This record gives sequence, C-alpha cells and structure tokens, in this order.
Amino acid sequence: MKSKKAFMLGAAMAASCFVSAFALAAQPPQSLNAEAVRQAVDKALKSGGKLAPAKVPASLKQKLQAAKTGQSRAVTQAVKTAPFNTVVGELKKPGQAELKSAAVAAFVPLFPTLDINTLYTLNGVAQGEEFAYHFNLPENARIQVQLVNQSAGTDMSLTLFQDDGQGNLSVVGSSDAAGNADEYLNGVLPAGDYYWYMVAKVANNAQFSFGVAVDTNIDAYEPNDTPQTAFVLPDSMNKVTGNLDNANDVDYFDFKAVRGQSVSMFLAGDADGSRNQWIFDRFDGVNWVTIPAGSTSTYPSVTPGTTVKVRVRANPGVVQDPSKHYQLSLGSTPRLNTSDVKGDNVVRVPASIFWMATQAARTVNWTTNWSDSTGAPLLGVTPVLRIDKRFDGAEFHWTDFKATTNSAGTSQASSGIGDCFGDYRVEYPDSSTGVKYNWATTFNFGGWRIELDEFPGVGVGGENVPYVTFGHICTQDIIH
Repeated sequence: MKSKKAFMLGAAMAASCFVSAFALAAQPPQSLNAEAVRQAVDKALKSGGKLAPAKVPASLKQKLQAAKTGQSRAVTQAVKTAPFNTVVGELKKPGQAELKSAAVAAFVPLFPTLDINTLYTLNGVAQGEEFAYHFNLPENARIQVQLVNQSAGTDMSLTLFQDDGQGNLSVVGSSDAAGNADEYLNGVLPAGDYYWYMVAKVANNAQFSFGVAVDTNIDAYEPNDTPQTAFVLPDSMNKVTGNLDNANDVDYFDFKAVRGQSVSMFLAGDADGSRNQWIFDRFDGVNWVTIPAGSTSTYPSVTPGTTVKVRVRANPGVVQDPSKHYQLSLGSTPRLNTSDVKGDNVVRVPASIFWMATQAARTVNWTTNWSDSTGAPLLGVTPVLRIDKRFDGAEFHWTDFKATTNSAGTSQASSGIGDCFGDYRVEYPDSSTGVKYNWATTFNFGGWRIELDEFPGVGVGGENVPYVTFGHICTQDIIH
C-alpha cells in the first residue's frame, strides 16, 4: 500500500524500513537496515543550486555524537490506532491534524532549514568537515534521503536524525558505502523534523550533492513492505484499502487466529474493475500460494495462535496504475447466526393474492447477529441490508442500508424506504383489526438480501436464491 503515484527510489544500497509511529502505535521508530529490498526507480529532484557550507558548531557536534551513541533519544509521539475491541468497520488512516502538535509552530531547528524534494550541492569540502541541515515533513511520508555525486576519491557518510521538537535527537538510520558510492536511506516516517548529518571521511576540495525525496501519499498500513514488517490486523473480519506505487512494491498483512477459528481472505478491486492490477497470495507455511482473482480462500480451522499471512503484489502482465486501490478482506470467517427483517404497520397483502414475504410502507426494521466459527461474537463488522423496492428489467437496483455490530455481534437498525407509486392494485378482505374490512392496496414488488461489507458470499440471499420477496406498500384504503 504505497503512495498513490509512482514513487522514485533506486539505490546502490537501499536501507529500509522505518517503523512509522502511526502504523505501530506507542513503539519508537526502528533503525533503517541495509537488508531490505531496494526501491525500483530514481526520482529526479529539482535543483537547489550550490550552498555555502554550514559547518557544525562544536557544541552541536557533541549533541550529535551523544545521539549516535544512544546517550540522547528523541521521544517520538506515536499516534495510537483504535483498540482492537473498539474497531468499527474499515480501519481509517489517522488525520494529519492529529499528527501535529501545537509546539510545531514554535519549533526552532538546530541547523539551517532546506526544502524537501530538492537536490543541493556543496563544494570545496575538506577531509574531517561535518555538515548538518534540517528538513520538515509536514505529514507522514515515504522518503529517500540521499547523498550522491561525490567527487572522485571522496568518501562521505550520511546519518539521519530525528528531533522530538525540543532539541532531543535520535538516530533514524545511517549509510556509509565504500568510497564515493552514493548513500541512500529509504523508508516511511511520521510527520516531524529531521536532520541530514554528513561527514567527510576522505575529501580534498571535494564536491557532493544531497537531498530528500518525499511522497506524502501513503496509507495507514505502511511500512508493510516485507514479511517482517507486515501490518497485523485485529481480531475480527477486517476490510482495508491499499495501493501499490510501482511494479516492485509488495504489501504484507498478518492475522492471528487466537481461538483457532476459521480464517478467510479475499481481494477485490475498484468499482471500475481494477482487480487485474494485483496478484493475491497466502503463505501455506512453506510457499506463497496464489488465490485466483474473484475467489475467496478459507482455512476451516487452525491451531489456536496461528498467524495467517497474505500479500498483495503487482501483476507483471499489467501496467501499474498507482491510483487504483484494492480492497483486502482478512480475518475471522463470518457466520450469520440470526436475522430478522420486518416492515412497519401495514395490512398485509395475502399470500393467496401475491406472495411477498416482507411488506413495508415507509420503514424496515432489521437485526442480525454474527460470530466466528467458534461462536465468538464479531465486533464492528458491517451488515448491509440491500433492498430493490421495485423490480424493473433484468438488473437489480439495490438501495443499501448499513449497520454495525456491537460487542455481542448484534446489529439493530431502522431504515427508511420512502414513499412510492404502485405498479399493482389489489382488493382483499382483512379482519386483523377485529373488524372485517375490504382493503384496496397499491404496491410495488421487489426483494431484499443481507450481505457483509467486509466479506462476500455470506448473509441472506446467494447465487441460487438471490433475494427474499418484498412488497413496498404505496397506499392502503378501506373501500367498504
């Protein structure tokens, strides 16, 4: 689930991945590592021209060194996601306003501030000199910090520091390739303030360039580019939205079956039919197995505590469009235990005249109860009552009404269906009030079904019997 447009990133030696504060709440960022897979394509940065070298004062050198040796550590404010037992529906990306504190406006960086997405050049560099500059990420972003184009015979090192907003520093990552090889640091970072720190290990009137490429169009599940950084989904049936920013991108997700319950998975595309953009795999413990497009996959039961792993990768046979988004369903296999759909107070049209299982004039009251395969309630899933109030032609015309299950796995809702002009008119006697009257009723004939927003193929109505018959009562009059 990467940026929503194709992003840069190629490197002689890529180091990834940051652990973003919003993805792993309450955990500090982990260091970059040189083991992760390199990103695919370099992104050209605009030119920032040549800088007058700003050397690091002795007092700040000590501060930087203390941070490198772990004697100082930035306190990164983590943005906590909702607790697992309160997750409702689809997981949401935290708003950027939540990721900034009031202190940002008063922040004074330790070193000169430079623009992001800009490549700057320093020349006349001598051995032993140190340089530091500040940049700000206004929101969570996928970044590439780079030090490139070193003069022949030059050997620079690059370190990235984070400032907690109060001048306390911590090391995010370092790159120290041999000789004048380019230095790169790739990953996902939360909004905040950062410093390039560059040391000329070997230099003689040398020149080099540096910058940071930033892509802020990322989703809430980054970084999840490797099995080790897979995004762990909560104990329910989950539906998440993501995208891939290039052909080498892969998104990993985990789900832990704490009770040994049945686990199901499914991948859908956008409404415009983008499913062929991606290949969906599950891990069988040894190999990655591809799940055919349009198919669900279910582990009927697993050992309690088993983690089910899936991944989404680019289809090599299709040109990637990062603006396309997939819909991933992963979690406890949902089971509909009970459902009840009732209309409001109408004088029912008898089955002997026209069979309509459910009849309603203006309001439909409906309830459902859901659990996993062990009987544990499914909290926060989204039942959908779909009503076609008037069958017209070969296609269904559904109106969707959604609800949310509580801690007992139950949803209750009243859905207004509006008024109508009836296609049919019938007359019949009725004594339900205790007095026999003849009634004239106009109505439309349609149907309803119940689905689950998070996972297809469960509910009321299916391939063989697609709907329950429904009568939308338009008018009722006593005729004598």
